[in-house]
Amino acid sequence: MVRRAEGMTSRVLGTLDEIEAIADEWRALETACPDPLNYFQSYDWCRNWVSQFGDTHQPYVITVWRGGRLVALWPRMIVDMAGIRRLETLGAPHSQYCGILMRRDGASEAGIVKALRQAGRASNCDVTISRAVPKGSALDKLLSDKPVIAGSDNVASVLDLSGFASSEAYTAQLGKLQRRNRNRRRNHLARLGDLTFEVIWPGHADFDTLVYQCTEMKQRWLHETGRFSVGFSMSGYADFLAGLSGDPGAASGACLSVLRAGDKVVALELGLLRRGHYYAYIGGFDWDLKDLSPGKVQMDMTVGWLIDNGVQTYDLLINPAEYKSSWTNSEIAVSGRAEPLSWRGRFYVSAWLPRLRPAIKRLHDRWPAFVDRATMFLRPAACLLLYV
Repeated sequence: MVRRAEGMTSRVLGTLDEIEAIADEWRALETACPDPLNYFQSYDWCRNWVSQFGDTHQPYVITVWRGGRLVALWPRMIVDMAGIRRLETLGAPHSQYCGILMRRDGASEAGIVKALRQAGRASNCDVTISRAVPKGSALDKLLSDKPVIAGSDNVASVLDLSGFASSEAYTAQLGKLQRRNRNRRRNHLARLGDLTFEVIWPGHADFDTLVYQCTEMKQRWLHETGRFSVGFSMSGYADFLAGLSGDPGAASGACLSVLRAGDKVVALELGLLRRGHYYAYIGGFDWDLKDLSPGKVQMDMTVGWLIDNGVQTYDLLINPAEYKSSWTNSEIAVSGRAEPLSWRGRFYVSAWLPRLRPAIKRLHDRWPAFVDRATMFLRPAACLLLYV
């Protein structure tokens, strides 16, 4: 599909082959894009996701060209569920921040916006959904005239590392009680064996194996705490994560924090690093050692490693939590936007998202524990419904 508007040409990519054909142009656009939170719109993330899940999810990657130069890209996909076709963020629910890649040098921003919107409306979808759009981003400005999804306002918890000259300087500024607690955790964990910490990258002999172990640790945590994750329920998720790329020389891409006590791996964290911004994507720890807090020890060591390697931000991603507040010192505001494109889309935006879905979520949250245990087999369907 090729469309033209104000000197711009838009083209939608719907296959893995079409995506791979513009790899160089996509990566060049990433470099030129000024928005800092664009890892989940990167070629490496999107290409790998489509390679793993493209058979069951229809890519709809909107590209805008001026002459032979790619000036904007909006990674989307079509999700058809319950009779409503949604134009969603490519990679949902695994992608965290929703955004676009857009040049701001030598191209009409108004023309780019018009081309992006025209291509989106040509998808024959009922509604476009953009979840977790960072405030002030290019996509936030593009969608500024679209309604915010009720209840979608959220924040990502972030530790700004830019003010610390070294990991020692970071530790020194902690409160006396914090330092004592962190030392106590390390000492207690070290009784199992000497603590060793390293960060490994794709291509390391143990990377794939340890990524699988990290997901298994996370899955056990979900099970033990009675939680369910739509993302983890998708077959092939661990394979997708193990297939992510990373470059230690460029300090970019996927990397894995590994904490051992003696020869035993006790905690892992899969992070995503880009332009000095580190996304703490998935963490896992040995559940049998939960009373020794191996996950917190690993986080402490990861933060020190990031500071000593010049990383500016440690991002614990969206959804506030008590443990996050104790590790972070700033926030990134996000919200969701929706645009109905049909009567079904109007129902989805005016009734399902603001009223029916929150009501079902409240009912789910208040479900008595004994009934919840008796209906565990319904939980995956309920959580999937709440994500829709």
